[in-house]
Amino acid sequence: MGKLLHVEWYKLVRDKIYWILLAIIVLVNLIILSGGQQFSLSGYSFSKNIMQKEIITIMMASIYGGLFVGRDFEDCTLYHEITAGRSRIEVLSAKIIVFLLALNGLILIFPMLGIIYCTLKNGWGIPFTAGMQFYLLFVFTALMLLNCAIGMISMLAAVCFRDVGRTIGIPIILFFIMIMLLNGKYAIQYAHFLPIGMMALVTNGTVLPVYGMLLGSVWSAVLFMLSALVFCRAELR
Repeated sequence: MGKLLHVEWYKLVRDKIYWILLAIIVLVNLIILSGGQQFSLSGYSFSKNIMQKEIITIMMASIYGGLFVGRDFEDCTLYHEITAGRSRIEVLSAKIIVFLLALNGLILIFPMLGIIYCTLKNGWGIPFTAGMQFYLLFVFTALMLLNCAIGMISMLAAVCFRDVGRTIGIPIILFFIMIMLLNGKYAIQYAHFLPIGMMALVTNGTVLPVYGMLLGSVWSAVLFMLSALVFCRAELR
């Protein structure tokens, strides 16, 4: 497993597309927020509002899911380790772990940079107590787990369809459906069980981070089991 993780991590670090997309995400967010007052907020206020504006970032990150995961299925490179004697679960797990770390980097890079900038420029805004430190840690953990749930949608699409186009297209279509639901009559109700909606609720303090952690974990576990089931039964090609 360690060797597989090393190989996948090496591929990620050497992937120019990832670093280009990371830079594009930062640039796009800067352009979107440049006309408002976001950068005049305190670090705390910025952190409470930023995840509501990350929909475009999530869309762009899902595109990388198709390129990083779907490409390996399409080129059949994911099966090399299997034919070399590795178990399918090990191969899939290594790919998922590195992909989800990469996805979290794409989605969280701009919020983290924005919080640091606003804090240095305008201060944190409220007393930074020990309780606040633990709260922020729980919020960050919840966001990472919710991002993992979002990323597992791309992973399930990849193992089901095994090509780049549909691995990119299916998650984006699903995200558009989620966005419509989150802008409809029952938006609050949907936000409590859809990962994208829960991200905003956790960061603005509407729900406790523990609930976000639980929801992200459940979605991730279910989607992982479905992905593993499909992958373990798929024919090598």
